[in-house]
Amino acid sequence: MNDPGVPSSHAVPPAALPPTSPLSFGQMLDRIFRLMRANLKSFIGIAALPAGAMVVLYVPIMAGMFLVMQPWQHPNPAMMLTRLVWFMVAFVVVFILFILIFALYVPAAVYASLQADVGVKATFREAYAKVWGRTGRYIWLMILFYAIVAGPVLAVAGGLAGGTVLVFGHGDHSGAGLFMMIPLMIVIYLAAMIYEVMMALWLSLAFPACVAEDLTAWAAIRRSFRLTRGAKGRMFLLLLVIYAAVYAGVLVVEIVLGIVGCLVALIGVALHLAMNPWGFIGIGVAAICVLAALFLVTACTWSAFATTFAVVYHDQRRRMEGIIPAPA
Repeated sequence: MNDPGVPSSHAVPPAALPPTSPLSFGQMLDRIFRLMRANLKSFIGIAALPAGAMVVLYVPIMAGMFLVMQPWQHPNPAMMLTRLVWFMVAFVVVFILFILIFALYVPAAVYASLQADVGVKATFREAYAKVWGRTGRYIWLMILFYAIVAGPVLAVAGGLAGGTVLVFGHGDHSGAGLFMMIPLMIVIYLAAMIYEVMMALWLSLAFPACVAEDLTAWAAIRRSFRLTRGAKGRMFLLLLVIYAAVYAGVLVVEIVLGIVGCLVALIGVALHLAMNPWGFIGIGVAAICVLAALFLVTACTWSAFATTFAVVYHDQRRRMEGIIPAPA
């Protein structure tokens, strides 16, 4: 309902009005969709930082994997080990770089989503200006998040790798020891996946709490544990639906690009176009289209997740504390 004192041409759209009561699952999905549609341009602009970094690093990562796998065609243990070591070093460097980028992006995206949920549009500059003064806090929170979620899993994986090395180091080259470890690896893998999902859900509201309530990293983690009580199942289903929608969109994009590529190739064959230069031009255009699609899909996915966390955060505060969200 519009405010009677406000002209209809300037009425606040329904997506911008903050709900005054807790939302059902369907209402939350509808809320997320409306917020994404109303703020898509600003959300994608904010997500351009990590999505652009992923696109830029995608090519060298793929090239590095090719260089690592190439010696397997003509086994050379020394070359394989050297390339594998360098690839792992590069992977660690890229991983640390992404943690730093996400430590800036996640709070900026969450801030923009929190503001959008109460009817205020935050620009790229406003969102990152909100983050810039507290970069140390957000980096530390991101490190804690990864340490809690992935740290124990990596430790177990390292133990399994060490056990495998010990089995082969004691002269068991028949594969019997490794065969006996396979069921154990499967069970540990499943347990690790369950642990990671549960911990990620428990900590999913840490960044919204840190941004909205100006909490320290540890306080935000404790706050997230409290706010996610009774909401983890609902949040898991929300994220699952969003992931399924994104996956369906990716399939549609892949099918369309594949059909267009086949049609262009058939036209080229029918017109007897030479591979040089038309074929290479087509490959270049196709690569640009794929990278552009990767950028948009990545930006939309992360924006949808950030919007989900913001909506759930406000909904949990309404449910548990009776607090109606207001603009920061």
